[in-house]
Formats: sequence, C-alpha cells, structure tokens
Amino acid sequence: MEELPTLKILTLGDASVGKTSILLRFSDDEFPKTTMPTIGIEYKTKYTEISGRALKLQVWDTAGQERYHRTLASTFYRRANGIVLVFDLTDKTSLEHVESWMKQIRAKADPKVAIILVGNKMDLIDQNDFPEGKALADSYGIPFIMVSAKSGKNVVEAFNTLSEMIILRDPTALQDNVAATETLSQRHKPPPSNQCCS
Repeated sequence: MEELPTLKILTLGDASVGKTSILLRFSDDEFPKTTMPTIGIEYKTKYTEISGRALKLQVWDTAGQERYHRTLASTFYRRANGIVLVFDLTDKTSLEHVESWMKQIRAKADPKVAIILVGNKMDLIDQNDFPEGKALADSYGIPFIMVSAKSGKNVVEAFNTLSEMIILRDPTALQDNVAATETLSQRHKPPPSNQCCS
C-alpha cells in the first residue's frame, strides 16, 4: 500500500482549554465526559482528503501545564507542519496567554509553520463571534475559528483550514513527509518531577 503524505500538527494552549477534547472529536467523533490532564505528549492519526488529495494527519496533543511544556523538545516544534493554538472562550486568562504561546512558537517552530487560533467551548457562550479573539489573530496574521468540541461545531473545518494552509504555504511538505518515518516517540514524557501536579 502506498504511503500517504503525512502532515504533523501540534495542539498547543493552556491546560483545560479542551485540546484533548478537540482532538478526540476530530479523530474519533467523540466527546469525553471526563478527561485526565495530558502528561507529556500523545498523538492521534486521522485519514482525510484535502483538495482532492488523500492525506494522513498526525495530530499531537500536548500538555498545557507549564512545567511539562518547558521540557517539550524543540524537535516537536520543528517537525510540525501546522499548529492549532487553543484558548477557552469562557476563560479570559487563556486568551491572554496566547501571546506567550506565540512567542514559544516563533522561537522554536519552523518559520513556515501554519498556525490557526481556535476558541473552544462556543457552546457555552451566547454569541457567534468573538471580537477579542479575531483581533488577536489578525495581529498575528493568522485565522481565527470558534469551535465546540462538545457539539463538534467547526472542529473538522478548523483542521481542514489548517491543512489547506500548510499545503499552500509549503507544497514541499507533502513530498518531504511521504517517506518520513515516525521518528518521534508515540509518548514523550518529561523527566520525573518532585513537584505536586495540583
């Protein structure tokens, strides 16, 4: 069987903004009633079609806690073709932290990496737009999409938008990843810490 081109996508954002729920909705069309905090990094694979081209999306779910994120190897950033940066529409602090996440991305990721800003939990707010998120995304020159991992609204659209951006921005991404082996571990866990994970 011919190996499909693989696009590697990172999900980033504060703890509890719904990164894992978004990933599970996209990959398995499920919404978990409860989720445990992600420790380190894990991934899911989704086969899809973008602009008539069959692709494999490898979506990496990262821990939001700062002490884990500090140990996230630059390799994960450099290997990413796209990044889904998530904040919680009901949590202003998570929106404020987008700036620090963008600094990490600019410092560690490939300059050609495609990025979208995603506001999750739109099912909990009574509005179909979020000017603060749109303005912030505009300031970085990236798209802004509101989603609901719970209902599934706009989740697939967000990943499709990012995939199309990757292909448009760097057409070689498809060729570069066709024969690439999965050199990244399925689970990357940071060294043990004596700190309590409260």
